[in-house]
Amino acid sequence: MQIAVILLSIGLLVSSAHAQFVMPDEDALSELDGKIEAYMSANNIPGGLIAVARQGDILSLRTYGKSNVELDVPVAPDHVFEIGSISKQFVAAAAMLQVEEGKLNLDDPIHKYLPNLPSDWTGITVKQLFNHTSGIPDYEEIYTYDIYRLRVTPEDVIKIANGRPMDFEPGQGWYYSNTGHYLASMIVERVDGVPIGKVLENRIFGPLGMTQTRFADPEAIIKGRAEGYWVNRRGELINRNATETSSTLGAGGLLSSAVDLAKWDAALNGAGLLSEASKEIMWESTILPDGTNTYYALGWDVEPDRGMANTSHSGQVAGFVAYFTRFTDQQVSFIVFMNRYRVSSRVVKDLMLDTFMPGS
Repeated sequence: MQIAVILLSIGLLVSSAHAQFVMPDEDALSELDGKIEAYMSANNIPGGLIAVARQGDILSLRTYGKSNVELDVPVAPDHVFEIGSISKQFVAAAAMLQVEEGKLNLDDPIHKYLPNLPSDWTGITVKQLFNHTSGIPDYEEIYTYDIYRLRVTPEDVIKIANGRPMDFEPGQGWYYSNTGHYLASMIVERVDGVPIGKVLENRIFGPLGMTQTRFADPEAIIKGRAEGYWVNRRGELINRNATETSSTLGAGGLLSSAVDLAKWDAALNGAGLLSEASKEIMWESTILPDGTNTYYALGWDVEPDRGMANTSHSGQVAGFVAYFTRFTDQQVSFIVFMNRYRVSSRVVKDLMLDTFMPGS
């Protein structure tokens, strides 16, 4: 079943050159619930949460199914889900703050900060780690998602990635590489002199009051933590371990709540955290030497969605998928959490757009 929190009046419209944001009536919301529940049922997804936010306010929040199947706990509005690769944008923002302070240069070679990296990676810049143009192979692709269940060292991750030849010369191609963001996290740690979790807490989560956002850490007692699931070869639901922080660092190890992502969205809309110049750099799409537009910036997807400008990222980790997309002209954001691995958060995001932006 669902819980609805409507904090704006029915019929609210926000005009845009591309589409209008509409606060649906109860019939439309019930229809959306039915479609999401049908998708979850067809794909054996235990639980989910969707939310719509604007300037830090939750306009609508709806929950579905179970946060914990074994204990029969329904998903609640304040439950926290692992967000996978949505984590990347927080490390990118921390790096931009270091750039503003003159402590980091995105064009520096990575060996300046991590001198013991393989010589095959010589010439790669910090920026190329963030925008997936480094050419360093993806350790997750090599080892599979199972690595996120293991305690590993940076040396382990580097060894796995360096066990395969470079995908291409630095800056000459684009290929999604979690290794790049793992190394970027290490650089951000090195600059501030503290672990990446403390960097993010000091620079972002603490100042913004994001009290529910942190690294997953299987051993920690985390209030409202949703359990993650997968299915076995017989299609039966099975438990998945929480993500080991050491296996991802900032490439995909965070969990968060809808309220916290709404706070994050509001901070990105203003200038209280990052300067406008930094955000412009962070959201500038990477163009390859042959003119190809990758539609990827620094930890963000920046490809238009239904013709509308947005900054977004999906997330997938051992037992969860998520989606966070910000439509910049409409100043509205959509959040999707589901606690099952290898299902599509994009499908649910699109159902939300059909309901809240019916003309798009």
